[in-house]
Order: sequence, then structure tokens, then C-alpha cells
Amino acid sequence: MDTDEFTITIDSLSYGGRGVGRREDGKVVFVPMVLPTEIVQVRVEKEHASYCVANASALIKASPHRVAPECPYFTLCGGCDWQHLSYPEQLTWKAVILRDEIAKHLHLPMPGHVEAVPSPLTYGYRGHASLQCGNDPEFALGFFQKGTRTIIDLVECPVLRPRVREIITGVREILRTNPIPGLHSIEIHSPQDESILQLKCRGNIHQSALMTMELMYRELDITGLSLVVFGSRRSDHVLGQRFCRYSLPLTGREVHLSCSFGDFIQANMQANTALVEHVMSLAEGSEKILDLYSGSGNFSIPLSFVASEVVAIERSSRLASLGRVGAKKNHAGNVKFLALEALKAVTSIRDESVGFDAVVLDPPRQGAKEVVKVLPELHASRIIYISCNPSTLARDLAVLCGAGFALKQVKLFDMFPQTYHIESVAYLER
Repeated sequence: MDTDEFTITIDSLSYGGRGVGRREDGKVVFVPMVLPTEIVQVRVEKEHASYCVANASALIKASPHRVAPECPYFTLCGGCDWQHLSYPEQLTWKAVILRDEIAKHLHLPMPGHVEAVPSPLTYGYRGHASLQCGNDPEFALGFFQKGTRTIIDLVECPVLRPRVREIITGVREILRTNPIPGLHSIEIHSPQDESILQLKCRGNIHQSALMTMELMYRELDITGLSLVVFGSRRSDHVLGQRFCRYSLPLTGREVHLSCSFGDFIQANMQANTALVEHVMSLAEGSEKILDLYSGSGNFSIPLSFVASEVVAIERSSRLASLGRVGAKKNHAGNVKFLALEALKAVTSIRDESVGFDAVVLDPPRQGAKEVVKVLPELHASRIIYISCNPSTLARDLAVLCGAGFALKQVKLFDMFPQTYHIESVAYLER
């Protein structure tokens, strides 16, 4: 058997977006850009002890769920993984991946099925973009090519909101004739009506860069613009506001929030609204809620409407301060924002025997490995864990279930159509 080039049937999709099959010798093969049930000719790119990575050289039998990608850059750009897979099947496979990952760590069947809540928009949903910029040798603005540091110069990106695409077009036109020396990345926040833009440069500031910055602010009709220069010392030049406002149209109430340069914000506002409402429904009836990794209040402020008291823990003092402003604007006087590390906060709460009915946590991709070891000692009867990484979620759920919590429900919210990324909510009780 030729182990470098061979034909395989794709059995499943992995977290990471690649197709999975087995070579005749039993070794697992990961292949990008292919789908379950497809028969493909592949060539091995890298051989490992227990698996290999291959690229498809020919598609012999296509999946009935294969569709034409909407983006002409799809096969090159690293931004999307599954534009060639029909949207209902994207949801199906995300649910399968999430279910299998949790079951593997818990060594137990999942409680019921994983419900997948679709995104209201499958394209044109993304209100946040981090673009790469280069001039080697010609100007390029876009995303990295898959698996490389080469910039794909994108003229169009269908997953971005129309307003974000409009801003990118304007930025491109300005920078082609008014380059900024050392510019390497551009971040855009445009969740709804207001938009902010941050440019990041290496080297020293030039007067021409400030003039280009003023031109952008004037021509692009944006709320705020920041130029950050990393030279002999860091400098930050700002025109307009440092933040943009957006709202969550919740059932019976609209919540007004804001985000600033460098903040984390959910890229899909419509899906985020559904996610927040689900978390509120799970927490309803709680007297006192602890919200860990709160940011500026995406969950904390809405939770104030279903509880008597909410304590929000956020390590960034700037985000905690923004949360306090948001609480005041929404007349949420029962929310307290504390600028603390999550582990330090839960350890202090345990040592001081402060009681909470429910704990909500929305950690970064690496999860909450040390924090979940302390949570069972807080005597909360409910835990609502929001996750963007099935692997670290499953690891942390195993700790909580081992300490006496029961996993009652897992629900998936599709924040990122056309990609393998999975946002989910796990609900535990004891």
C-alpha cells in the first residue's frame, strides 16, 4: 500500500474543521476541505506517530451536503472552514463534536441531545474583524492564508456585516494613496450603528500617519479612531470616542452596552441576544448571582433583572469600570463590578463564606481549570458555564460533576456560521 498517496472515505469532522478518515493500516488521517461520506484521493503532508495530515488531490465522490462557497477566497483564506458545507449540516456536526467531547471526558452519556440554536444570519453577521496589513512588496489588507503568515488581500468578505465591509473598502482606498509606515494590523468594532477603528503600528510616529488618521476619521463616518504606535515607547492617538454603543433587544427590556478599543465583544449580535436570554432563563429565581469573567457586563447587567444582587468579577479594571457605567445607564443598581482575578475572587468568597445561589462563568478559550476546583465550595446550587472551547469545557465539567454537580443541559449557540467554532452553555445543578 502506498502510504503517501491513497484513497479514503471521510467518516466525520473534527474540532478544527478537518475531515477525519482512516488509512488501510488503521492510522487516522486528517484532511482539510472535505466532508463526511466523501471519497477522496489524498497525499500525506505530515506523518505523526498516531495520525497523519493529508491534503485532498482529487474528489472522487462528493457529499450531498456540499455547497458552493459564497467567498471566492474560501479555499485560501484562514477565516472560514465550512462554507462548502450546508448550514443545517454545520449545526449537526457542531452538536456532534460538542456532545462527543463532553461524553469522552465525563465517561457518561450526555443528558439528552445537544440543541443547536442557529444564527439568524449565516452570512453578513460578523461585527468585529481583526485585519492584517502589509506592504511587501505591494499593499495588502485582509486575513492570513490558511496555515501561513501570508496576507490574502481581500476585496470582499461575505461573513462581515455590510457596515464593516464598507469601512474596509474605505480604509483600503485611503491607505493605497496615504500609507502609514509600520502599520501591521487593523481592528474594527461595529456591532450596530456605531463603529470604532484601531490601527496598530511598529516604529515611530510620523506626521503623515497622523494626517492619514484624520482623513480616515473624517471620511469613514466612524465614532472613534485609535492609532497605537509600538516604538521606543508606546503611544496612543485617539480621535472621537474610545468606545461604541450597542444594545441587546431582550424580551420586555432593551439593555444598552458599550465596548472600547481592545475589548472582547461577541461578533454576532443577534446570536448573542439569544444566548443572553437563555442564560437569564437558567438563572431566573436566584437571589444572588456571581458572574465570573464578566467583561463589561454582557451577562451581568441583563442578569440584574432576574436576581436581587449580581456580583461581577473582571480582572481588567478598565472593563470593570466600563461595566459600572453600563449598570448606571441601565438603572441596574443591584450589580457590583469588582476588578479581581477570578481565582482570587472565588478563593476569597470561599474563605469568607459569602453565599451565592448561582454562579455564571464565561472564561476565555483556556477555560477555568483552577477556578472550577473551588466553585463546589461556594455552596451555589446552580452553575451556568458559557464556553467557546468544547475541550476545556469538557475538562472543567468533569471536575464539577466529580464534586457533586449534575449536568442537566447543554445548548449550542452558533455565533460563527461557516467556521468550526462552537459557543455553548452548560447548566449544572446539585
